[in-house]
Amino acid sequence: MPKTSRSTFDPGGFSNLDAIGEASQYVSYLEHTAARLRDLSRARYDLLNLHPGDTVLDLGCGLGEDSRELVPYVTPRGKVVGIDSSAAMIAQARKRSRKFGRSIRFAVGDAHQLDLPDNSFAACWSERVLQHLADPPRAIAEMVRVVKRGGRVVLFEPDHSTLIIDAEDRATTRSIVLTLADSIQSSWIGRSLLGLLKTRGLRDVLIIPTPLVSYDLTNATKLLRLDATAKAAVQRGVISAKDARRWFADLKRRQNAGRFFGCLLCFTAVGTKA
Repeated sequence: MPKTSRSTFDPGGFSNLDAIGEASQYVSYLEHTAARLRDLSRARYDLLNLHPGDTVLDLGCGLGEDSRELVPYVTPRGKVVGIDSSAAMIAQARKRSRKFGRSIRFAVGDAHQLDLPDNSFAACWSERVLQHLADPPRAIAEMVRVVKRGGRVVLFEPDHSTLIIDAEDRATTRSIVLTLADSIQSSWIGRSLLGLLKTRGLRDVLIIPTPLVSYDLTNATKLLRLDATAKAAVQRGVISAKDARRWFADLKRRQNAGRFFGCLLCFTAVGTKA
């Protein structure tokens, strides 16, 4: 198997990041994935229907990339508020956003119980956050609560059980995909978004599927942490270390021959508060 930068990386670690002594791996992971998904994120900003003077919530803001990019949509007079459960992430977001002054405010908060008033935001944005929460329906209810009437909620989430890797050993592939899904707290959240938004009273709900395709093993490993997931599968006894080595050897051969293929299905969900 490829060596990880640190063997302790857990794809599900974002569920309680501050409990992990060393967060640098997770910062690096977010930097890589944000760069990989940046164009996709920018393409979705218009779904928020923001105007100058609006206040928008970025829930699960992480390092604050989306918060910073949303500033031009609401200034002058508007503001972006970034909330994250991790104090380490909020510290990073503040450090990286100093030049934006009062246009951005960051705070530590629990998505399940936001310390924010009702009907106080023009819109809410959340990207790849619900997958790590224990109770996504409650978090969505909180988003709806704090958004004004006519305001939009825009979500983007993967569905980890839809991961496709073209490999010779189907049994090992299935085991690694299952291990990845099991390591994420709410790994099926992508397929649930339509029902969750509708049951929370949002109207005009739209679901947009987005396949994240990779033709590069290194990129796919960084994005999905296939190395850490394979190691976890070995530790759980789901596959053997020999199975994992052979699996990665097959993927490397495919990469060298220019025929590596991987794909993960993600979903954008948008709804309007009635």
